[in-house]
Amino acid sequence: MSEDVSAETTEGEVSGGEPEQGEGARAEPEPRGREAGPGRGHTIVVGAGMAGLAAADRLADQGERVTVVEARDRVGGRIHSVRTWDGTTLDVGASWMRGEENNPLSRLVEEAGARTTVFNRSTETAYDPKGRRLLFDRHSRNMEDVNLLHEHMYWSTVRASPEESMEEGINHALYDVNLVRSRARDAAEIVHRIAEADHGADAEEIAFTAVGSRHEFSGDDVVFPDGMGQLTDHLARGLDVRLEHVVLEVAHDDHGARVRVDTPDGEKTLTADRVLVTLPLGVLQSGRVGFVPDLPADKQAALERLGNGRLEKLFLRFDDVFWGDAEVLVHLGTEEGTWFHWYAGQNALGEPVLVSRNGGNAARFLAGMDEGAVVEHAMASLRGMFKKAPDPIDHYLTHWMDDPFARGGFSFTAVGSGDGDHTALGEPIGERVFFAGEATEVEHSATVHGALLSGRREAERILAAG
Repeated sequence: MSEDVSAETTEGEVSGGEPEQGEGARAEPEPRGREAGPGRGHTIVVGAGMAGLAAADRLADQGERVTVVEARDRVGGRIHSVRTWDGTTLDVGASWMRGEENNPLSRLVEEAGARTTVFNRSTETAYDPKGRRLLFDRHSRNMEDVNLLHEHMYWSTVRASPEESMEEGINHALYDVNLVRSRARDAAEIVHRIAEADHGADAEEIAFTAVGSRHEFSGDDVVFPDGMGQLTDHLARGLDVRLEHVVLEVAHDDHGARVRVDTPDGEKTLTADRVLVTLPLGVLQSGRVGFVPDLPADKQAALERLGNGRLEKLFLRFDDVFWGDAEVLVHLGTEEGTWFHWYAGQNALGEPVLVSRNGGNAARFLAGMDEGAVVEHAMASLRGMFKKAPDPIDHYLTHWMDDPFARGGFSFTAVGSGDGDHTALGEPIGERVFFAGEATEVEHSATVHGALLSGRREAERILAAG
């Protein structure tokens, strides 16, 4: 067994999730995973996001001693629910459960008692480049064309090579379905914008094979009026989670594993039987965390080939709703593809809030502006649709790409990479170092449920390894 690590809670550590918001705080949860049960050992989990906490939760329930180290001053990772604007909760990171039927998140949502609401896409309203509202039949036809393109793209991936880009796949599909003029232009634009939001990259960067690799769940898409952070808070309850512990190095040998961390009290080295690394792809690619010995060649190659997606959100708060009943606004022909989708929060959040996501090139274009200029650019686009749109009374802009503990939004399968790279990234190193996170999933990468599944997958590997 390894050298013991104090399980006492000290400054920079927490025993679970954040206190419940509202009147009073909930009772302190019973400690979990503080001592190893018979035949079990000690695992250090690096990262208190969905993957790390899902694994820690499972391990603790099975008698493993678990210590979670987290660089931030909060749990959740790229799930971040910010309570602001007179009590409104904004999910500034992950926010959707994509298809609630058979989704592995559904049971966790139920266990956590998290309130959800269906995001009604049937109210989607589209505007052309001149800001004119498209007739319902015109937009419906556009979406039928988009679905036709996606169907042709899906079947075409069977013969696609890893070097073929999604841009090439889109162009082939446009030719196959014989769309021309305005129909081709509109459908192609919508497909490009969807790809940028789903992958955080441009179509030229994304491997065409990625089209057919994702597993989708049926049912409604839902969001969390009180924040998706309730899910990670629930998983963290009672665990030994040590905040503001920035990992510098992960080492292992025949005797165990060591994690060197920088804390508010200085550097420390924690020892255990094994370590589970759940760092985001962008952090692993940055090389800021050292590994001793070096990572195996196949892992290093996977890190070089996989793509790190860029996706940022802007929330705008207004005094009143001026956009009507629509919960989704589509604006075609915007500059550099920015502000293509606006999601309205009057029903989900109960407040006059609009949020837009920008991925890939659109996000890079906006990254060159200061925050005030980004808001002005967004308002210019909105006023292209709504001439008398008032100034927002507040805003919130994300900076995930600049966040040293995220360094991006989520992984994507880049041109030249493939499913094998996601698999290689998730392979353990002997019985000492394990890896989880959405980037280690093949069918569920870039999703919260993928992170959840990866954490549970590695927990089972650790339990089987003894």
